[in-house]
Amino acid sequence: MTDQEIHVRHLTGIDPRSTGNPPSLKDQCRVALDRGAQALARDGYRLQDVTRIIFMMRDTDGFPSCFPLLRDAFGTGRPGTTLRLVPGFDDPDTQIEIELVVGPSHF
Repeated sequence: MTDQEIHVRHLTGIDPRSTGNPPSLKDQCRVALDRGAQALARDGYRLQDVTRIIFMMRDTDGFPSCFPLLRDAFGTGRPGTTLRLVPGFDDPDTQIEIELVVGPSHF
């Protein structure tokens, strides 16, 4: 075991191979959370083990549409939350990027 934090970074909801209209912010958030859950599971953790979540967004107008997803994903856990406004992403269709952190208290 280690006392280091575990970070799962660069979680987006855009599939670079997809064509057509980009998914909505809510759909991108869902996909990013699903990818994060899969990455955590590989190390034996769940979303409920997350102690901090960092959202990077260009615009927060649609962010409230993500709240039900976040409640479902984190259950009764309330990870510390940071919202960073960024000027853009490498892929212009990306609306949100998520970083998940599991702190040493959950090891």
